[in-house]
Amino acid sequence: MTTSCFPIRGFRTTILAALFFSALLTGCSKSPAELQKKYQGLGEHYLAEGKLNEAVIEFQNLLKINPKSAIGHYDLGQAYHKKGWIIESVIQDREATKLDPLMLPAHIALAEYAINSGQWSPAKDEIAAILKIDPRNAEGYALAGQRMLGLGREKEADQDLKHALSIKPGYARALVALGDLKRKQGQPKEARSYYKQALQANPSIGRALTGLGMLAQSENNSVLAREEFRKSLKVDPYNLRSRIVYANFLASGGHLHKAISALEAIPAKKSDVRIPVKIAEYETLLGENQKAINLLLPLAQQKLQIPDINFVLAKAYEQSGKKEDALQMVNGLLSMGSVPPIIKIGAARIELFEGKPQEASTILQSLAPVPDLPPTYPLTQSQVALALKRPDQAVSILTHALSRYPGNIDLQLSLADARMSAKQWKPALTIINEVLSDHPENIPAIQRKGFLLGKTSGASAQIGFLQREAASVPSVEPLYLQSLLANKRPGKALAAARGYLKDHPENTNVRLFLANIYLREGKLSEAKGTYKTILAADPKNLPAVLSLASIAMTQKNYTEAESNFRRALTLSPDNSGLYSALGEVLLAEKQRDAANKAFHSALIFNPENPAAILEVSKSEILSGQGQEALSRLSALLKSPLTKERKAEVEWLWGLANEQAGDPAKAKKALVLATSLDPGNPGYHASLGDFWADHSRWEDARNEYRKSLALQPDNPVLELKKTWLSVQSSRKPDPARIRKVIALAETYRATHPADISATMLEAQGELLLNKPEKALPLFDAILSSHPDNTGARLGKAGILLSQGKTEEAKNLGTTILADHPDNLAANLLMARIDQKNNDFTDEADRLEKLHQKHPDWIQPSLTLVAVDLKLKRFREAESIADSILSVKPGLYNARFLKAQAELDMADYRGALRNLSALAKANKKPAPLYLIMSVAAMKEGDTQEEKHALDKAFHAAPDDPMVLNNMAFFLASHTTHYAKALEYAKKAASIDKHPYIQDTVGYVLFRMGRFSQAQSYFESAWNAHFRDPEFLYHMGMNEWKIGQPQKARTILKRALDSGKLTPEEERDSRQALGAMGA
Repeated sequence: MTTSCFPIRGFRTTILAALFFSALLTGCSKSPAELQKKYQGLGEHYLAEGKLNEAVIEFQNLLKINPKSAIGHYDLGQAYHKKGWIIESVIQDREATKLDPLMLPAHIALAEYAINSGQWSPAKDEIAAILKIDPRNAEGYALAGQRMLGLGREKEADQDLKHALSIKPGYARALVALGDLKRKQGQPKEARSYYKQALQANPSIGRALTGLGMLAQSENNSVLAREEFRKSLKVDPYNLRSRIVYANFLASGGHLHKAISALEAIPAKKSDVRIPVKIAEYETLLGENQKAINLLLPLAQQKLQIPDINFVLAKAYEQSGKKEDALQMVNGLLSMGSVPPIIKIGAARIELFEGKPQEASTILQSLAPVPDLPPTYPLTQSQVALALKRPDQAVSILTHALSRYPGNIDLQLSLADARMSAKQWKPALTIINEVLSDHPENIPAIQRKGFLLGKTSGASAQIGFLQREAASVPSVEPLYLQSLLANKRPGKALAAARGYLKDHPENTNVRLFLANIYLREGKLSEAKGTYKTILAADPKNLPAVLSLASIAMTQKNYTEAESNFRRALTLSPDNSGLYSALGEVLLAEKQRDAANKAFHSALIFNPENPAAILEVSKSEILSGQGQEALSRLSALLKSPLTKERKAEVEWLWGLANEQAGDPAKAKKALVLATSLDPGNPGYHASLGDFWADHSRWEDARNEYRKSLALQPDNPVLELKKTWLSVQSSRKPDPARIRKVIALAETYRATHPADISATMLEAQGELLLNKPEKALPLFDAILSSHPDNTGARLGKAGILLSQGKTEEAKNLGTTILADHPDNLAANLLMARIDQKNNDFTDEADRLEKLHQKHPDWIQPSLTLVAVDLKLKRFREAESIADSILSVKPGLYNARFLKAQAELDMADYRGALRNLSALAKANKKPAPLYLIMSVAAMKEGDTQEEKHALDKAFHAAPDDPMVLNNMAFFLASHTTHYAKALEYAKKAASIDKHPYIQDTVGYVLFRMGRFSQAQSYFESAWNAHFRDPEFLYHMGMNEWKIGQPQKARTILKRALDSGKLTPEEERDSRQALGAMGA
């Protein structure tokens, strides 16, 4: 038998791809080495000329040719670095060292980044690599010195930096670091000398100017400091360390907001992790702990080895009252290597304040060998000892510390506290007397002495001492008055306050104290009059305004209470509690919209305000904004609440989770709410709604019955029961639907403010396929509740189905402007983007959603599919992996991952995932077919045959299976008769031209060229022009003696550029033989 000259190869992947997934990309350069050289030369040229965007493009072109070019990655990193794109630069440097572990410049760049961002452990590894490659590298030793300085190991820092200068005299980096060291050691003259030497060596080194600025600041010369800092920023505008130092300078002058603004002005691409850490630190100083948490939590979750992230987060959590979170951050911090001592002391203090003195003691013990620790170290040690009920140890620690830091007031007061803890009243009094001899007006010392006199000499001595002190130090008067109250002498306290005010009518604190005594004694009228007197002299006295508001609330004078709370807000506009109190008053006055605005304002300034969370969550859930409510309510789930309040939180949590698409959490919360407060009809009704939405009709009926038993005259519940009968029907019952619509319409007429019936009516009209009637109902809801997300989405869906894409898009945009995380709205916009063939916008939208909510499966899956359309295969695989890590059995995610692997030529990975899918699929033949293609691309003929056999076993009459089996047998075996049988059977089932081509191919392999011709012509006449088919047909035309037609077809196949090298070779040989 004569066989053809076709090469042995697999079936066309392009046809399979068209049927199952996006086409596999192929392509190559005729001279990759020359192209690499060209791109690198152009990139270096542009980099030298400062044309950074052009340089980036050329280096990226180089990496497309050779992704494993270490120098290409390093050069691209340098271009990014010069653009100020710090993180992108680091990524490229890491890739360069991974590909070439001996690439010194990349290790140096990584070490610099690690030191600048306080990552001491990674810095150590990079420095070790530098000095292993070049043991006499000055930069390596200078970096080592900077690392030691950052860790507080000054002796080693000095040695390393001086060694760097011995290798490379005048090296500016080492000189600046030595200046920093001397400044830290309190040697300004030597520090200034080093900075100036550095500037002589390199006048544009901003860090030297920053050092001079810090020296000026330490000498209280703020004008010179500001001048030096500004010079530094001028010569090196994106040196992040210099910017942080300048921000610290602003913060130290009390300008925390300006400091934050200075750092926020740095473009994101030119920033790195230090900037959000420092901003978060300032936010904690402003009391904006939640802002700090929001900034740093994503960084902490990346497991970056930067102690400052965990430390600032721990402080923010501690100040927010989140004990467990604070301790978790401290534990994470301590697990890192090379944590600076001052941060460890801070971590110990957090452990102590959160009730973990033993853990705090362990941290402090680890610092024992460190020299020159600050006074906060023994101070914290003593506080830990007291917490562990070891007052004698605290006394010993503080006594030793005072020998080193004599006259330190904090240590003296703490020593007195330690003595007092041991009930050593007289020794404690001796210490306090020493403090007062040097600082006679020190209020904490005066307060302690009053207490100690009470213990040693009785109440009269305490009261007498404070009375005498108040005569000379007016700020002591409240302490004196308080001592009278504490010793059960309210009458005398009242008389003393009145007498004092006769002589000192301007003393507001004492007058406030007097008003509080009136309140305590139940004399509201006198208290109210006193507060008004205070406000007449001091209209901005916030405690007086708040006390008047509180009295008005007690007397149910809501108008006056509202007026006073609004007045208080003009004095303290950022006070969350005031907004919440105003909201409560407005609710009492039945001003719900105004109250809702007040609660929203409360949450702006304190996202954990419980009263505001509950009220705003109710409003958000009513508007269909469940995801927003979830983020608020989570703060209350662990809070200690009454049983009724706990039920309310769980009810709202359930409703919010239902809207956000988490039925498991919704069910658990709603069931818990009904068990905590079984007498609440609303909770039963909500649970009934939940069961109805999940087709558990009998459970829904039971809950509606319970709710109706508690609230018999509720027409909405009756309406829901009728709607339930519609939902539970196997197929829509128009008569029942019309009944619901009629009931809803009747109820709506008498209760226009209740939108629940209107929403049911709209849903009924949609079930009757009458969107034109549903649309005005959604409009009616929006006329009274313009922010109702459910109505907006319903209307947008109708508009989209009517082809009014732009109107639907406008609605979706409006929803997302208010609620950017709304799942349904984002998916609506993605549908619109897809309808407009705008896959890039669709991908951007879904990517933002995925980054915020990686646990939302549906948008994540859609994003994978869109990434595949945009040929972003690596991103698609990564997201599919993240989905599978949460839901390993999700079919669609695994299939999309396999598709991405095929597109990236990771055929083994694709085979593993496709095999897992095939085993779980009742109709696995298509999957086995794709596996056969993957095996063919991998060059694994045995696996290809194995997959085809499985496909044939699963679907022996499937034309695709028959076709591929025929092609394989004809390509890899001599079983041509069996191949022809399969091919003809496939053609009898499906006349698709690719099957006609396969029959022709099998006949060609058998040498039956004339018979093959009719099948090729049939495919040609069907306008089939696949390059491989053209190759088959052209070769066959040559064999049957049609050279002119053969030449035309083969040239067309060659011009496509999609033939394999073997096909190109055979085509050219044939053309040569024909004289073409």
